[in-house]
Amino acid sequence: MNALVLKASPRDDGNTATLAERFTAGLRDVGHEQVVEFLLNELEIRPCQACNRCLRPPFAGCVLDDDFQSVFPAFRDADLVVFAAPVYWWHVCAQMKTFIDRMHPMLALGRDHALPTKELVLLTAYVAQDPYGIELMEKTFASIAGWAGMGFHLASFHAARGHVRDDAAKLSEVFELGRSFADWQRPTLSVPCPVDGCGFRLRSDAAAALHLVMAADDGHLAWKQAHLSARHTLDNTEALVAEARRLIEPGGGEPKADTGAPS
Repeated sequence: MNALVLKASPRDDGNTATLAERFTAGLRDVGHEQVVEFLLNELEIRPCQACNRCLRPPFAGCVLDDDFQSVFPAFRDADLVVFAAPVYWWHVCAQMKTFIDRMHPMLALGRDHALPTKELVLLTAYVAQDPYGIELMEKTFASIAGWAGMGFHLASFHAARGHVRDDAAKLSEVFELGRSFADWQRPTLSVPCPVDGCGFRLRSDAAAALHLVMAADDGHLAWKQAHLSARHTLDNTEALVAEARRLIEPGGGEPKADTGAPS
């Protein structure tokens, strides 16, 4: 397994950096030694310019000449990507948000290292316990991973209790999360998305169903309107994923139920 660790906090000994260190210690404990690490706060990464040139042939990556160019090959080759970032002002810190916006070229990665073959790990720390802070950030990354077909794994720490270095239980939890990848094997992408023009292939029916529900472009929205019983909200994700899964599994395809809900 190749792992990429992106540390976003300006504090190199802060909570999320410490969580990342314990997670990678767990990885190494089960034999995964290929770990590449970047401190985003020390890199010069410009905001995405929305030119979409990365999505046109020859699909050579981002055209901006900055430090993202050093991270892109490591992301491309990674099986597991760790996003270690604190919550600032109700969401992910600026260093990580800038990087996420620059992930556009990842959509053109070849199938051998496509997004759906990867695992996404979010390690975060927060102070204020507000559902529009920590939960909003967690659901954002869960949505990204769900749409991209990536496996999603989360560990968070309530930093109002002090530094995580003094929380043996949390450090053990994150270490064991790293160790949980002991038997990981790159998944085979065997389930195509049924939406015309999508091109995504997913690792399972469950992953394909989650991708369908999380996607929000016109093609996927039209598919959801035609096949699912309700408009997707953060509260009905599980139910709609179950509906989508029944439709794409062998023998599925039943018409959507008429619930009277807006579609």
